[in-house]
Amino acid sequence: MRITTTAITKIVLEIPLRFISCTVIYSEISINKYYYDILNNMDRGVSLESLQRLFRALDLTGFDAKVYATLLAYGPLSPTQLAERLETHRPQVHATLRRLLAKGLVESSRGKPALYRAVPPNILLSIFKKEMSDVEESVKNFFKNLKVRVQPVRHGVWFFKSSRGLMERFKWAVENARVDLAVCGDASFISKLKGLLLKAQERGVTVYVIVYEVPGISFSEEDVKGFRKVKRAVSGDLMVVADSKVAVLAQRRTGAKSMPGYGLVVEEPVLIDYLLHDYYNRWLRSKTITDETPKLPVRFTIFRLAIVETKRLLNSGVKLWGVFTGRKVGGKKAVVEGKIVKAFTDPETGVARFVVNINGETVTMGGPDAIIEDYAVEEVLLKGGEGV
Repeated sequence: MRITTTAITKIVLEIPLRFISCTVIYSEISINKYYYDILNNMDRGVSLESLQRLFRALDLTGFDAKVYATLLAYGPLSPTQLAERLETHRPQVHATLRRLLAKGLVESSRGKPALYRAVPPNILLSIFKKEMSDVEESVKNFFKNLKVRVQPVRHGVWFFKSSRGLMERFKWAVENARVDLAVCGDASFISKLKGLLLKAQERGVTVYVIVYEVPGISFSEEDVKGFRKVKRAVSGDLMVVADSKVAVLAQRRTGAKSMPGYGLVVEEPVLIDYLLHDYYNRWLRSKTITDETPKLPVRFTIFRLAIVETKRLLNSGVKLWGVFTGRKVGGKKAVVEGKIVKAFTDPETGVARFVVNINGETVTMGGPDAIIEDYAVEEVLLKGGEGV
């Protein structure tokens, strides 16, 4: 029977606790018998890829990993016995043993011939964690002391060609949101972000979630438990838009169960506006799972969803005061506030605006690209009771 890479990795790296607690860890009875069949299979080509990856992270080689695994299974062994078992030259074995001794991964006995045995796997993993912790601290210090020149603001579209890097970018967008998040994807994608999204909610970020029904990925309402705003749709892309400033986007073109290896990071305001407009339309069309009324005060950068929430609050009899950050159309940046009289959207013309009373004067507030309103708004703060 052929042992898979996953199986041998589990056996080699996740040694049962009985071997750690046993006082005869290295007796030939307790160790050799357990690993005998595994190393026989390894000799026939079973991959030690995961163990070798760990060893490379320790500045060791794939052959070093094989020597360690062999000693773990058959040790203690002399260099000559190792060379014979691995069918290699003794100088190569001696070089490997010196490296493993220096790392604390093998022990040697005095005598002729000298015998070598591997340390328990839990010690290997402790050494690995310690070295990675030291590397992490060194890298942090490097970045802390790195002088980065001030870059001019550049909006654009950036490409990711790594599924792991892409997923980390999705997470980064969620972790760095401060106002609101527009998120959509299938249940598997949402579950990967759920913990971070709930933390975002806890720190005051308004989180909108559209979950898609995708063949091959099961969904239950338990998957989105804890979210305050969730709707259900048929299909769509994987997307996170944070604070209307950055969007991370991907499509599952290789199947429902594999994370895309290609995606986009969008920082161009015009494109983000289009993405949010599409998200807004999907939100209106989708089936509601939960849609709690926001608690005041609350902020928005997603202008059309701010309109939706304002209409709901006004219709329920709440009197609202708004603080609008943006610019006067055709003019400079501005922050203005006043009593919100009305909020509406016109599907036919595409007009979406707030009507606000500021010191007795009625003014209109449009989205970031507004040209016919008095102000183009980038962020809205809704409050109750002040000056109303």
